[in-house]
Amino acid sequence: MRVPLEWLREFVTVDVPLETLIERLHGIGLPVERIEHIGDDTVLEIELTANRPDCMSVLGVAREVAVMLGHRLRIPKPKYVTRSPAASERIAVEVDDPNGCPRFTARMIEDVRVGPSPAWAQRRLEACGVRAINNVVDITNYVMLELGQPMHAFDDDRVAEHRLVVRRAEPGERLRTLDGVDYTLDPEMLVVADARRAVSLAGIIGGSDTEIGPGTTRVLLEAAYWNPPAIGRTARRLGIRTEASARFERGMDPAGPPLAQERAAQLFTEWCGGRVLRGTIDVSALRAIRRAIRLRPARVVTVLGVAVPRAQMLRSLRALGCTVGPGRGGSPDGHPRARSLEVRPPSFRVDLLREEDLIEEIARVYGYDRVPLTMPRGETTPGTIAPVLRIDARVRETLARCGLTEVMSLTLISAQAAAKTGAGVVVVQNPLVAEQSALRPSLLPGLVSALATNAARRVDDVQVFELGRVFHPTPREGNGGLDGRPEERRTLGLASMGRWRAGWNVPIEQGATDFYHMKGLIEVLLRELGVRDWVMDPLSEASAWWHPGRSAVMKYHGRAIGQLGEVHPDVAAAHRLPHRAYLAEVDLEAVLPAVTLIRTSPELPRFPSVERDVAVVIPDGLPAGQVEAVIRAAAGPLLEMVELFDVYAGPPVRAGYRNLAYRLRLRAQDRTLTADEAEEILQQVRIALQGQAGVRLRE
Repeated sequence: MRVPLEWLREFVTVDVPLETLIERLHGIGLPVERIEHIGDDTVLEIELTANRPDCMSVLGVAREVAVMLGHRLRIPKPKYVTRSPAASERIAVEVDDPNGCPRFTARMIEDVRVGPSPAWAQRRLEACGVRAINNVVDITNYVMLELGQPMHAFDDDRVAEHRLVVRRAEPGERLRTLDGVDYTLDPEMLVVADARRAVSLAGIIGGSDTEIGPGTTRVLLEAAYWNPPAIGRTARRLGIRTEASARFERGMDPAGPPLAQERAAQLFTEWCGGRVLRGTIDVSALRAIRRAIRLRPARVVTVLGVAVPRAQMLRSLRALGCTVGPGRGGSPDGHPRARSLEVRPPSFRVDLLREEDLIEEIARVYGYDRVPLTMPRGETTPGTIAPVLRIDARVRETLARCGLTEVMSLTLISAQAAAKTGAGVVVVQNPLVAEQSALRPSLLPGLVSALATNAARRVDDVQVFELGRVFHPTPREGNGGLDGRPEERRTLGLASMGRWRAGWNVPIEQGATDFYHMKGLIEVLLRELGVRDWVMDPLSEASAWWHPGRSAVMKYHGRAIGQLGEVHPDVAAAHRLPHRAYLAEVDLEAVLPAVTLIRTSPELPRFPSVERDVAVVIPDGLPAGQVEAVIRAAAGPLLEMVELFDVYAGPPVRAGYRNLAYRLRLRAQDRTLTADEAEEILQQVRIALQGQAGVRLRE
């Protein structure tokens, strides 16, 4: 916000050196970023935060200076003469959307002579960075800069039926704005229309059809209070940024439109020789009084750590424009029985909503430099880490020890890539670019892109993982469509390509990543998380991402928790991957209930173990895990470990079959097993394999 010092002095006496003024403005949260000297005047460029729209005017800054210096604020009362007839006899106003436009005011000025503004006014506008156009347009800009209320002037002779209607735009309705750009509107956007078409984009920019021109003699002047989110959404969707939208989307003073109309009416009589018709049309659906905020003086002292006198609190709040009344139990003037205060913020301080906001204002006026460094008091609790964050840390630690590097991909992806995952797609309504129009339903697109990016830079050996969130659409209540709030799920993705063990003396054939390498990573991870009894089944459904026949689905107690396998050849070719790549995706939300991070080490065995081997010939289509499950069930509680140590296919094993060799470790906790006991258990295993698994034992 650019504020000429001469303009500021019209509202408050500034009797301190410029350096002191700048220092104090910085102390109350209005830092001066730059000083510019234009002629005999000094212009201060003040950096404002988004929560202080009240300071986006000369009057707003003057309020802060008055509080800072302890001076009285001077607000000149406009003086002008109104003429008959009443404005309501010449113009009509309708507000069809009171939620989008809680207040709309209009005035009529006749016999206007369009021409240049006074030279001093043009200098002030240009000092604030606003180009002078003509006296009518300059009046609206001048009032906006002075009081903070944007306004718009219509050529009343070009307004159909002399009637303004605030409504939502019709589907596909078009509007050419003052800058000559044509926009296509939608029903989510607010417009000001006449009897035939839209003539202004509400709170943002006017239309060219009712633009003020050299022949304008009758001006219909509008000042309104618009719903901030509605203005912000429309401005972002259309890519328009104006001085008016910057103010309205932050929140203006609901009581500002009538005051701006009064000031503008005075300037119209002085600058344009206009005849102001009697009365202001004011269509309002606003509540008259803001909700009172309960302020506890004891709470102020506790939060700030300094004993701010109660009288100082009252002076600060009243100087800021707040109305302070007694709370429950006493008077606001320091009576011993007083416990709390009821504070009603002024209408222009839209950022004061709760007790903490008032405490911040008290500290700001009191002076941050006067708040001493003190240790916090009261009951404290030791810091803890949420269990889910501990699990994330264990996942990262485990995969890093396995040689993987963590990556982060974009949450927003293209709708086409999202649709290929086979899951529902959550589409963003106002994407910045077309390639980022959907929330990712899977980590796979980002991981494949990471592999492709490395391959394009001749990095062929890649082992990465990503821990992030994916998004799935959910049904809205009472509606079968998938248009409810998206469901976020914590997910883990792994990607591997090239050699997992790289080196100049390691051929690609020996260290190449394969399906079992990825499976081993998952086994190590789930073992570290304490997840047991999970199994893998072949992936039966066709997928655009997974290789048919070289992919599997992970299940835990019958519920799918993830997938792993080779990347589909079409995907690999599209991304120009130089080698076979393998992916895995684990739904951590489904795994969390089974995770056990704190485990105890088993007691060291006191008695020796007995090892026996068993070999079976099984069909290629029979999973090895099913054979292992039969062995574990038949061996009973004395089985300590079963390990697949050899897989063979070829003569003398006939085609379509393979030989699996398992090593069984048996141990009893209370004695040394005898050879006969071990042989009896092995015999039970053989019988179970032949009877339940339908395999042939190999001698």
